[in-house]
Amino acid sequence: MREVTGEYLAPIQAKSVVDRVVSRLTSAIMSGELKPGMKIPTESDLGKSFGVGRNTVREAVRTLVAYGILEVRRADGTYVCDGFSPNILNPMLYGIILQKESAHHELVDLRKLLDNGILQQLFYTKLPQETWDRLGAIQDDLEEYLSLGENDIAVIAKKDIAFHQELAAATGNVAVITLYDSIVKITEDFLYKTIETILQHDAVAYFSESHRNIMEKLSGNRLDELYERVEWSYQYWYMTFKEEDSLNGAPQ
Repeated sequence: MREVTGEYLAPIQAKSVVDRVVSRLTSAIMSGELKPGMKIPTESDLGKSFGVGRNTVREAVRTLVAYGILEVRRADGTYVCDGFSPNILNPMLYGIILQKESAHHELVDLRKLLDNGILQQLFYTKLPQETWDRLGAIQDDLEEYLSLGENDIAVIAKKDIAFHQELAAATGNVAVITLYDSIVKITEDFLYKTIETILQHDAVAYFSESHRNIMEKLSGNRLDELYERVEWSYQYWYMTFKEEDSLNGAPQ
């Protein structure tokens, strides 16, 4: 049998430490010693090289598969994933939800930070005309729907999400796109509540103004004004937080 070699295969001193095996494998991937699409050694070979039990290696591999870093191909072996997977992000995002009562606040803050970062990149790189055309078409569709007096929250949310996901997609950064999609999915229920707040305040024009303002400032030459528009676009999110906290008896 061919000898398995590589710096990441040096023996691990402490035994039965799954986290150390996970760390060793992920470090090898980040350093390029293990490359995307590469087949890793068998559990038995890894166990011998690391100086740990096969069950320890198996648990570490299962962890990395769950995170979307490794993939098991039946009757073939285990490989380093060659694409970005949302599974990598889910443990982090759901960890926030499980550990914090203020999870929605923090996730919405994270979404706003991502919006600012995405728009900053697009501000400096400039959007191609086809992206402007898609954004305009998405916004026209939303405004046409609202002009009919329709107020189906799920439909409005879907059209609003499409606008922001188009901006994220324009970065061309798979990690950014995946993270943004995950944040949108996790905060979607609160988006519904926010849209309900907007409708209750008879502020339907807000849907048009917030998007149009962002597009206007994105095509301008003042980044600070773009940030101001993003901040303004979140006003009803935070109003909804305040109203919910008041109903739940949380301190203001």
